[in-house]
Amino acid sequence: MKKYIIGIFAAAVLLQACTSKLDVKPSNSLEQGEALSDLPGIQSALAGTYDLLQKTEYYGRNYWLMTEVSGDNVYIAAKNSNRFISSFKREYNVQDADVEDFWKAAYKAILGANNIINSVDAVTGDQEAKNIAKGEALFIRALGYSDLVNMFAKPYRNTNGSQPGVPVNLKFAVTQTPRSSVAEVYAQIIADLTASKKLLVNVGAETKFHASQYAASALLARVYLAKGDDQKAIDEATSVINAGFTLTAPAGIASFYSTAGTPEEIFTLRFTGNAEDLGSDNIGQMYLKPGYGDIRVSPDLSATLTAADKRNALIGVFSDGSTGEKTNLKFASQDGIAGMHSPKLLRLAEMYLIRAEAYAHLNQGAKAIADLNTLRVQRGLPQLSGIADKDVLDNVLAESRKEFMFEGHRYFDLMRNGKDVVRNFCHNLLEITAPCTITAGSPITLCPIPQVELNTNPIEQNAGYGN
Repeated sequence: MKKYIIGIFAAAVLLQACTSKLDVKPSNSLEQGEALSDLPGIQSALAGTYDLLQKTEYYGRNYWLMTEVSGDNVYIAAKNSNRFISSFKREYNVQDADVEDFWKAAYKAILGANNIINSVDAVTGDQEAKNIAKGEALFIRALGYSDLVNMFAKPYRNTNGSQPGVPVNLKFAVTQTPRSSVAEVYAQIIADLTASKKLLVNVGAETKFHASQYAASALLARVYLAKGDDQKAIDEATSVINAGFTLTAPAGIASFYSTAGTPEEIFTLRFTGNAEDLGSDNIGQMYLKPGYGDIRVSPDLSATLTAADKRNALIGVFSDGSTGEKTNLKFASQDGIAGMHSPKLLRLAEMYLIRAEAYAHLNQGAKAIADLNTLRVQRGLPQLSGIADKDVLDNVLAESRKEFMFEGHRYFDLMRNGKDVVRNFCHNLLEITAPCTITAGSPITLCPIPQVELNTNPIEQNAGYGN
């Protein structure tokens, strides 16, 4: 067991080094590890796999920032530390460090999950504990593939899943693996989450920092929405809405993001105190001074927040005060540590917005507006009325923009619905030069397959990045 634990974390470190032996193997595979042989070993490996999700290159910072700066909520200041510029401009190349680091980080988490999934049935121990470990690992694998296919493949809803997706590897083994289609990747994600939900049937809403049956349902709702299976998205979202989670009340919005484990949360990656402080790499440091302070809130977004909206408390004036620029306060601090945040990856507000969007797609506008109003009331806003059917989807997307600002949703919301990113605050001296419009469906909306992967696993490259 000790041999495996050392091996997987050594692999995680070595994969980040260009001179590593593992750099001559595909990123979707690692050296064959010793099979996990007992339940304590399984549980230790599971804890380590959650840790991989928290890496700076993944949900610790980079994944959310790469997606957030790709949209229209923020801009990168003219004076900056040279971080995330390729994402803001959507000017990637095959050796882009952020893209490569995310690719490796997601596959490392998947491979950790694979070893648990493929080993747990053979170990002795309490069957319920084994079911839970396997269910959590299946959830992590599904999350990893969901994030990868979002970044490297065209939206399922717009292509019926026919386009190239990402390599799917279900083993802990060295292998060259071709790209599966988007449809095949989604089929695996859905199979994993369906199995996860059954295995976690006794893990309820009180579990926030590990996967539960409701985390599996919530992620299924998100995946079904992206797939275009709107009724199934509604069904899964409804099961979570009825499970006993509670939307944060208006008075709690200002402190919501500095507190982990609230009744609204379905699944949160818990960062704890000094032990998991990423220092200057904490996500909030990209927004705030005395951190890097590179990313500022677009006036486009600020203008959507009325005075009554309690989410206004999550936007402040940038610390130098000289230009009136705005900054994100969602990730200001946690446990007294500047910029630390426990990412709330799935929460009840998203279930209402998923269901509302699915209703809008199905031309059930009244039901969509009812869900928006449930959320709006808890954000201090009046209820909507008299919304024409043709405007319902835009209202849903506008509410999602405010609710999930800085959490990486906006870009995917637009791409999924075939809508362009339009940055009305553009070509201003305060920001670096970047495209004012990112056209849905254009090659730059996808990341390139990293060259380090192509060197050892010669798969098809995305259009616009060569062969």
